[in-house]
Amino acid sequence: MDEMRMQKITAARVKKKFGSHKVLYSKYTPHIPASAEREYVRICDTYMLILKAELKNELPKLKKAYEASFVDEKQRYRSDGFTDLMLTVDQLFAGMKNRINANTLGFGLRKKLGSLANLNRKLTVKEWKKAIKATLGIDIREDYYLGDFYKDQLETWANQNVDLIKTIPADTLDKMRNIVYDGFADGKTTARITKDILAAYDIGKRHAEFIARDQTAKLNGQIQRAQQKDAGINQYIWSTVEDERVRQSHRELDGKKFSWDDAPVNSDGRKCHPGEDYGCRCIGRPVFDLETLNLPVEEGV
Repeated sequence: MDEMRMQKITAARVKKKFGSHKVLYSKYTPHIPASAEREYVRICDTYMLILKAELKNELPKLKKAYEASFVDEKQRYRSDGFTDLMLTVDQLFAGMKNRINANTLGFGLRKKLGSLANLNRKLTVKEWKKAIKATLGIDIREDYYLGDFYKDQLETWANQNVDLIKTIPADTLDKMRNIVYDGFADGKTTARITKDILAAYDIGKRHAEFIARDQTAKLNGQIQRAQQKDAGINQYIWSTVEDERVRQSHRELDGKKFSWDDAPVNSDGRKCHPGEDYGCRCIGRPVFDLETLNLPVEEGV
């Protein structure tokens, strides 16, 4: 079915819903798929457990090397202590990095994120169908959103997220190594640097979980924009989740209408659509225009 014919069929089906109005605001605000976000967080937590297992095995050796670099229990360091410590620490962390890289090869991160991207697409389409049904009273073909564009979009997202997640264990190990070096220079106790190392792991884990939430919202926003543009929808209403975590610059945009072709600039100075800003959980609620509406409905149904 060509685009012009599809547009005529759609207009005929929904004309009564518009009445005397040219545009209709969606009666349903699509949501970011919570189950996809939870699954991404679960993947990140499982991935970070590989680092945690290595840390559990190597931390006693690290503590022993650290203690050996001092003369006595008051931790007055030996003149040659730092050199010995540096060599041991470098070997320990290099070994952890190598083993983590080897273990993560069998984790199948790319495959897991590819499946997650497809789950996000399915759930986003489900939310899109709810908005259309609630506002226009019609059903659309879900298979319309399986084309090459969506496939390429999902593959790009999965590849980018593999790179994001894979850097976290290595970055966390680098921070831990620096904690040891700085702790020695500052004369920190073994107990203190152990506490700081464990805290660095927790920070890395939380960072991975933030990426999971942030990237789920970003993919949802990308798919949502593509769906609406495909459907001839050029404008949206910026909608926040209306809780205390919404930043002021996004709260100021809430309820305002914008074009998908020209992202607004918020008061923080960032030009972005919903879901594009870091940690953004906002949604673009569609504005249906009868003159441009082009939805994939089945002919004769």
